[in-house]
Amino acid sequence: MKLNRMILVAALGLFSTAAYAQTGKASGTPFGSGQDSIRCRQSISLFTSLGKTGNYQDAYEHWKRAYDECPASSKNIYIIGAKILQWKLKQAKDDASKKKAISALMKLYDDRATYFGDDPKMGADQIMLTKTKEYVTAMGDKADFTEVYTWLKPVVERYKGQTPAELLYYFAYASRAVALRDKSKAEQYIKDYLDAAEYVEASVEATANNPEARKAVETFKNGMDAEFAQSGLAGCEMLTKIYTTAKIEAHKKDKSYLTTAVSLFSRAGCNSNESHNASKYLFDIEPSATAAMQLAGAAIEGNKLSEASEYLNKAIELAKSSSERIKCYEVLIQLSMKQNNMAQARNYANKVLAENPNSGQALIVLAQMTANAASSYFPDDKVKQRCVYYLVINKLRRAASVDPKVAGQANRLIATYSRFLPSAQDIFMHPEIKKGSTLNIGGESVVIP
Repeated sequence: MKLNRMILVAALGLFSTAAYAQTGKASGTPFGSGQDSIRCRQSISLFTSLGKTGNYQDAYEHWKRAYDECPASSKNIYIIGAKILQWKLKQAKDDASKKKAISALMKLYDDRATYFGDDPKMGADQIMLTKTKEYVTAMGDKADFTEVYTWLKPVVERYKGQTPAELLYYFAYASRAVALRDKSKAEQYIKDYLDAAEYVEASVEATANNPEARKAVETFKNGMDAEFAQSGLAGCEMLTKIYTTAKIEAHKKDKSYLTTAVSLFSRAGCNSNESHNASKYLFDIEPSATAAMQLAGAAIEGNKLSEASEYLNKAIELAKSSSERIKCYEVLIQLSMKQNNMAQARNYANKVLAENPNSGQALIVLAQMTANAASSYFPDDKVKQRCVYYLVINKLRRAASVDPKVAGQANRLIATYSRFLPSAQDIFMHPEIKKGSTLNIGGESVVIP
């Protein structure tokens, strides 16, 4: 009787332990419970130690157990797991094995986003960006961007202006790839690009005080913009087919529709009747910088320069970003020069530099204006007039150093203006401007080299 009771107690104990043990995945907890919890922790410890030494072959079994049973328990399952699966991918001997390894790696990133997508150091946005880069690298020219698009669209919709610039680039690229294969998706690509362009502009603004970070953001922005322009899906011809006169008339009180149309016409540099009408209707509903800039473009096309200047100044008042203001100032510089108002042109160039001190184009404009006015600074001293070109060249050298886009133009101008510099004999005959002395030129100073 006593023996039977002992067997019953032992059996109940085993049953109780078995009932209590449960994997993290089954229970919805990080580690699970009972023996399963212990096994999960042991597996994590083993694969972490082996993985850190690069022994992925021995780490695999322990990692797989933890991944299958307690996927929410540790970020190491995904950090080291990615390295393990990348190793598995390199071991693949045929296309079927490679495809299986890539699929497993992609699923790993999806699961990381599920369990650790709110991690402050690497949230869902960064996880999906890493997934995309891994996929594109692994697949090469066989990458399916329709699939990439389905991964990234929800991320962009969630993060909006907080979306990483690199992810926005891949999102726009994927949408473009889809549209190039299926022209019926052109309008969707246009919408996706406009959203991405708006969000990446927020990143440009956010990195205004960090030149290195801003440069990285602008690299992705410029790539996205260039691909949009080269796609053939958003040129004036295509846009006028999408946004016809009849459609614009039908939507002349639809702010959202007109905003999209005007933005697209502006980016494509269109000055068609359709773009003008869309801008006019939008400006009547709600004055905006983009609409004002389009109306200024139409005025310039009709050689109505004063009207164009008025619209550009309105655009500056309404602008929500530094880049919009800079665009307006740059056009105003050209209009002022065309009207021979050099003082106004100089004023606008300085306003560009106030917005962006690294605007090489503005520095070139100021350098050329200084060169053109060289004779006016020292009307009675030809040698000092030639010293003005030291200041000109300094501006051009700065332009070349801060803005690679204008380096070629700046260097060509340096070569041109260097011929006007005073000779050593000229300097010798003017002791007050000897080497190392400082010369004041119209409120600016230059050291004689």
